[in-house]
Amino acid sequence: MLQPNENSNAGNGLKRIVWLAFTVLVVATARCGSAGPARPQIEPLTLRVGIGQAPAGNPDAGLRAFFQNLSTEGLARIAENGKAEPRLAEGWTIAPDGLTMDIRLRPNVTFHDGTPVTAEAVVNILKSGLPQFMGPPYSDVEYIKAASGSRIEIGLKRASPFLQEALDLQIRKPEDQPIGTGPFQTAEQDSLNELRANDDYYLGRPTIDRIVVTNYPSVRAAWAELLRDQIDMLYEVSADALESLTGATTVSVFSFTRPYQYVIVFNQKYPALQSLKIRRALNLAIDRDALVRDGLDGRGVPSSGPIWPQHWALTADLPGFKFAPGEAALEFSGVKSGRGSVALRFRCLVSPNYERLGLLVKRQLEMVGVEMEIEEATPDRVLQALSDGSFDAVFLDMVSGPSLFRTYQWWHSSGSFNPGSLGGGSIDVALDQIRYANSDDEYRRAVAGFQRAIVDNPPGIFLAWSERARAVSRRFEVPVEPGRDILTTLRLWRPTTDLQYVGRN
Repeated sequence: MLQPNENSNAGNGLKRIVWLAFTVLVVATARCGSAGPARPQIEPLTLRVGIGQAPAGNPDAGLRAFFQNLSTEGLARIAENGKAEPRLAEGWTIAPDGLTMDIRLRPNVTFHDGTPVTAEAVVNILKSGLPQFMGPPYSDVEYIKAASGSRIEIGLKRASPFLQEALDLQIRKPEDQPIGTGPFQTAEQDSLNELRANDDYYLGRPTIDRIVVTNYPSVRAAWAELLRDQIDMLYEVSADALESLTGATTVSVFSFTRPYQYVIVFNQKYPALQSLKIRRALNLAIDRDALVRDGLDGRGVPSSGPIWPQHWALTADLPGFKFAPGEAALEFSGVKSGRGSVALRFRCLVSPNYERLGLLVKRQLEMVGVEMEIEEATPDRVLQALSDGSFDAVFLDMVSGPSLFRTYQWWHSSGSFNPGSLGGGSIDVALDQIRYANSDDEYRRAVAGFQRAIVDNPPGIFLAWSERARAVSRRFEVPVEPGRDILTTLRLWRPTTDLQYVGRN
């Protein structure tokens, strides 16, 4: 039996336990209702991109291309070997006679506005966009129809591999605000500075939540911001910045060859450039290896012609352009121009962006008695000259791959990009053989014929394929697809640690 003083002490101890439990409960409740969370809130993962524009560049055009490539997709994409591979399409089947293509759409794909990507919606987009995108080859299409909710059927009047190569047409709703299906979407209508992740992307939501883009007056200015840790990615690295960034411990540099090449295009209506022998001799005078070394700082691929160097149908035994200045000089020594020591003179329109390469070509031609007069021209002036034929020659950075469908558009006399003064004759014949090839073997033989036609009857001087580099902070883990631009894997980029950055942006 407890004594009175023991009973009193036990009661006081029980009161203290109850009071302590009540106090803990009140404090916990107060914390749950307070503005300050118990753990720090994780901010959205943001990739800060800097784009440096050359003085003669068009900032809006560059930004729109960047945004479009991340927010829209085609039924197919063109692989590095020039073949079409499924993208929004799950796959396709071509009838034995080549006249019917049955396209199967991926299931559960939606546009950025949440509406489903159905066969009917895609058919309407193809009917609207393919005629302009394909140009003359669209005349081979007989019909496009929805065979079911997820299947599209395209009928051809004549079998053509160009239909597959044209399936990289970007699928987007034809509205004031283009709505696509890509892994990212614009934050606001007409916004050119922010993208956000597509939560419902069919291949999985991107790890990066936001992409914020800042346009700088020059690449050098953007490069400085990258080194100051004010941005996470430099969209394009200039040659002068590349040397410094290559040794940087906080930045990784990724290079790739673009499907564009530098070409000096001839106006074959200009009397001095009408001769086959003259145009061949001009190509013989060019040391393409030296141009890549001295004009591109070794970051490029010498051209052998208009065909993408990694194309599956381009074989090593085909003829290309060789460097034979002695043969070129001998050819020009027999040309009588009445202009002293100059055997040939022509004027070439050159954008300021390509002046360095243009000057190197000019010096190489001078060694064989040819004077190429360089006239600085804005992009608008170049386009105007191409359209009205008011040029002797033009220095272009032209898309030439990875597919030959793109090449056809430039060099066939009726191609969509052809101003009317390029190609023709044997080049048209060879390109039409590619357009109507019924098998891989036939396609390969047609490609060989096209290469020979270009070397025999050169419509210009094919110089080099350009290389580009992008720089990314090593805080990001960047998956790389061999030969491709790292932007194709941007949805898979992630922080190099398991924890996202808190309050970094």
